[in-house]
Amino acid sequence: MIPQRFQEGLSFEQYLTHSSMNVPTMRENFNETEPGQASAQYFEGLCRKLEPAAIRVLALSEDWCGDCVENVPIVAKLAHLYPVFELRIFPRDENLDIMDQYLTEGKRVIPVFVFFDEAGEEIGRFIERPKGAHRFLQEFMQSHPAQEEAERRQIIYRARSELRKLYKAGLREQTIGEIRSILEKRYP
Repeated sequence: MIPQRFQEGLSFEQYLTHSSMNVPTMRENFNETEPGQASAQYFEGLCRKLEPAAIRVLALSEDWCGDCVENVPIVAKLAHLYPVFELRIFPRDENLDIMDQYLTEGKRVIPVFVFFDEAGEEIGRFIERPKGAHRFLQEFMQSHPAQEEAERRQIIYRARSELRKLYKAGLREQTIGEIRSILEKRYP
């Protein structure tokens, strides 16, 4: 990621202004996100070791995506609390050239969070959702097979509603923990 292009990305507030869907939910998720004690200590330690904005976070997102609505505010809250992070959000559909550098099994899966160090080298990626959310959705969809498209949409809606509750009950911290694990490889 060229530094000039990175700076063209949106801040979280700019992203919310740019968004036409799910803005109240994203604000609520941002406000409710609080890292657990171990994660907070780790990120505070990074702030003591590294300069402000030393870790750049490129995010690819769209406001209609349930996983983006849950996870973008979590990463935005980390960037808000810990100045070691600089977050820039790129709407996927307006930045396919960037998106196509970060395909998942050839697909444009979002959200994508790419973490870069001070030298601009990629540290790692967090894609889509935490492992617990993947597991839940897979099990839910397997236990609710749908025959018709309309029925499938209803099942997906129910799954997303349940998943939202799970984020509030602990998946937010799981997202934070997975991000922390990515960073601990470079900054133990």
